[in-house]
Amino acid sequence: MNSILKNTILSVCAVGLLAGCASKNVEYDESANTQSQVETPANNVDNRMDNMAGDEQSVADGAEYSNSNSRGLSTQTHDGVHSVQSDIDGNVVLLESVHFNFDKFNLTDEMREIATTNYTKIDATVQSYNSLKIKLEGNCDEWGTDEYNYALGLKRAKTVKDALIADGIDASRIMMVSFGESNPVCNQKNTSCWKMNRRVDYRLLP
Repeated sequence: MNSILKNTILSVCAVGLLAGCASKNVEYDESANTQSQVETPANNVDNRMDNMAGDEQSVADGAEYSNSNSRGLSTQTHDGVHSVQSDIDGNVVLLESVHFNFDKFNLTDEMREIATTNYTKIDATVQSYNSLKIKLEGNCDEWGTDEYNYALGLKRAKTVKDALIADGIDASRIMMVSFGESNPVCNQKNTSCWKMNRRVDYRLLP
């Protein structure tokens, strides 16, 4: 009887250890966000891959995936605000990144205002540089699989592209790339860092 009890206890402990190894050693708490339920990659995020795959083709038009980090960009991060500086023939244009809520790709009212401000700067630059291109770089936090985050980053870039087009930028000027979770601007394991990494950067190309 003692042997059976001992084996049972060992089995329960082994299962507990395996369960602990299956998830990332990070406690996600997004209570300050508008997301009412926190979803972890081991369960709900993976389950939504099938839903995203259905409309990925329409999003992917004119887009590109990349595993590499964004090279050659001058970036600034201050008080949780991330910006990208583009130099067009000596004309420096600083565009603030647009950030997103956890597992979302829609613009909040605050972020829509930032997108509009960026449009104003871009439009003024286009007047002087007719061949100007705008590269939108979608990024995610570390939560979720690589595949899911590449798709989500692309959806975020597409949302910003749609905002630029609605404001008056010609679609032919815009290109998109998704870096997924591979291009973070903050590497700490906390909600502030994850929020900063959920973003779309604007890069102007002559």
